[in-house]
Amino acid sequence: MAASTDLKALVYARPDPDARGMFCTDIDKVKIEKAVAEIAKGGKDNVLAIIDMLDEPGSGRDAKPHYALHCLANYVLQGKEETARAEFSAALASQLSGGRSKYIRGFLCQELQWAGRREAVPALAKLLLDEELADPAAMALVAIRDGAAEALRAALSNARGRCRLVILHSLAALADRQAMDAFERALQAPDREVRLAAGAGLANLGAASASEALLKAADVPPGWERIRQTKHCLVLAEKLSAAGKRTEAAAVYGRLRASRSDPAERYVREAAERGLAALK
Repeated sequence: MAASTDLKALVYARPDPDARGMFCTDIDKVKIEKAVAEIAKGGKDNVLAIIDMLDEPGSGRDAKPHYALHCLANYVLQGKEETARAEFSAALASQLSGGRSKYIRGFLCQELQWAGRREAVPALAKLLLDEELADPAAMALVAIRDGAAEALRAALSNARGRCRLVILHSLAALADRQAMDAFERALQAPDREVRLAAGAGLANLGAASASEALLKAADVPPGWERIRQTKHCLVLAEKLSAAGKRTEAAAVYGRLRASRSDPAERYVREAAERGLAALK
């Protein structure tokens, strides 16, 4: 949608970015807020018009529309008017399906991370199998939470490479209990980073049934994977303890204390001992 002359004037009336491309000088807060309020009156049409004004980074034409759209996101959130926020979110989500560059769609995902809610989930979910857009889409979904886990799980079966890793990390961040089987399967993956993401997911669930699988995953030769999976075991034990599952937590701590005999892993034994002492 083409921007009107008035809208362009409001967008480009903003201060110029500094040498770093940031808006940190000559900021007239009152003037900016008035301009944003005026832009907001145009609703969805103005949102779409500003999106049309976005350009690639370094073009010299992107900074002010980029800034204006972000200010508009803050405005609808600060106003706490659900209708305005939902309209803004829906307008952004409608532009994720294609026709825009990946840079622009990635930026729209970033704004949905703040202003999006469940209405944006379907459009974001469609980007989860795109290696360049999976990260910003997943971050937005994790921030939205409502409906995110279902969308992430649905995409996981077809995800490969980086997309699979991003989805597993996101499900771990959400501590999605329905992803337990997926985490356990991923713990056997040939890719170390996938195994680590699965370990984080199981640890965050705080489920006693995951103890054996995590302890086994941590029983690998010295190195980064052993360190990280051992941390996941400690996180699991802490969560079990916090949930009142003292016997299960003690079992994890006890296994770690007994199995870390190398002087280089003294810190693990000491952490396990402190955990056991706290259970008494």
